[in-house]
Amino acid sequence: MPKYDYSAVGFSVLDVLCRYAEDMPPPGGATFVDEIQMTVAGTAAATAVDCAILGLNGQIVTRVGRDDMGKYLVSKMGEFGVDTSLVQYDDDVQTSASMLPIRPDGSRSGFFVPGTSDTLEIGPELWDDVLDADIIHLGGTGLLAAFDGEPSVALLKRAKELGRTTVFDLIQANPETIAKVNPLLPYIDYFVPSIVEAAAMAGVDGPAEVARWFKSKGVKNAILTLEGDGVWVDPEFGEAFHLPAHKIDVVDTTGCGDSFTAGIIVGLSKGWDIRECARFANAVAANVALGLGSQGKLTSFDATIEAMNSWPVRDA
Repeated sequence: MPKYDYSAVGFSVLDVLCRYAEDMPPPGGATFVDEIQMTVAGTAAATAVDCAILGLNGQIVTRVGRDDMGKYLVSKMGEFGVDTSLVQYDDDVQTSASMLPIRPDGSRSGFFVPGTSDTLEIGPELWDDVLDADIIHLGGTGLLAAFDGEPSVALLKRAKELGRTTVFDLIQANPETIAKVNPLLPYIDYFVPSIVEAAAMAGVDGPAEVARWFKSKGVKNAILTLEGDGVWVDPEFGEAFHLPAHKIDVVDTTGCGDSFTAGIIVGLSKGWDIRECARFANAVAANVALGLGSQGKLTSFDATIEAMNSWPVRDA
């Protein structure tokens, strides 16, 4: 029996965020803002932390620099209860980092240093430890220069040989990213991208069409986040369906996709059906959107269940 509920593999980044800001400060001047926050972020790391907040036992497999930012990420993930023993350290490349001014509508732009996201390597000698979990989440394809391609395919293929459940998300996808993603698709049980990224890769429009395209390439369950419009789910079995998002006052959308994926992972670990997983994931993302950064106002499993069952949803 695997040691962990989940193993989150891939992209970690230190985010420094401020709200609210629409323009660059004038040369030599300053723009006063309401809040500045520093958070664990990234398609693997934020998902790992959110899973831990929600009560799962898991580990992170990622790479950071041997610098203060890397120390912060590893320390903070450990504080949340994520096992960091498989974190790699790079002596020559800085930790991945972003500076994100958040606009009043909750949207963001960013300054980004890829750093150690480019240098993560996971060879077969690490597979036994990396795959010692019921659910394997690969997050960050497209920003994992050394791990994208055949190394990622080999890891997911081995995960499926071991009977693991695989979950997949990516970041900054564009039409060129599909070349890296295509070979992975037959080994993905739950594909959880945003509709914008998924449509860019598929070259078709509309959630139903995009989901069908990815399922035709081997994905078992296509789960497309629709930003403020909720989620479109095309499951392996049964009819496709849409769930609306919760009606909330959005502060910041940073990390909402990563937290949604965490909600799916938590639901799967509890044996829920895919509709209940998606309902819970919507509530997880809503809690994150209520605050600044990738953890937002997410506090616990019980509080999220209460939100799922009591918070109003937008019109479908």
